[in-house]
Amino acid sequence: MSIRLAEANRAIRAALAKAQSLDLSVSVTVCDADGRLVAFQRMDGAIAEADRASIGKAIASARSGRPSGDGLIEDLEEFRAATVLGEGVPLLRRAGGLPIIRAGQVEGALGVGGARTDEQDAVCAVAGIGTLDELT
Repeated sequence: MSIRLAEANRAIRAALAKAQSLDLSVSVTVCDADGRLVAFQRMDGAIAEADRASIGKAIASARSGRPSGDGLIEDLEEFRAATVLGEGVPLLRRAGGLPIIRAGQVEGALGVGGARTDEQDAVCAVAGIGTLDELT
């Protein structure tokens, strides 16, 4: 199973609300387990590079099944990770992407980019993931 659009949009709204409460302007991406875009939003005032950052973090996290800040480069040898290599290699070691895992299966990931620090991106990602049910 893959994350559904309604769930992706709900998670994005929560991540954006957290960013707004912290006075941040970010981009948020949700992708499926193969790293394909499900939903994306950029806040007014977010820098353009935030788009690529949120996408790269989401893809890295979805393909590895781990948070994007966990030093993933050595684990990405399979071909389907090539998308990450095209968009996000520098982002593989940066926090802000979290996998969406239910019943032991990776259904996708949420990535946040554009905050002042990667830790703030991660806080916003946690807020988004927290809206999804039955995560393990």
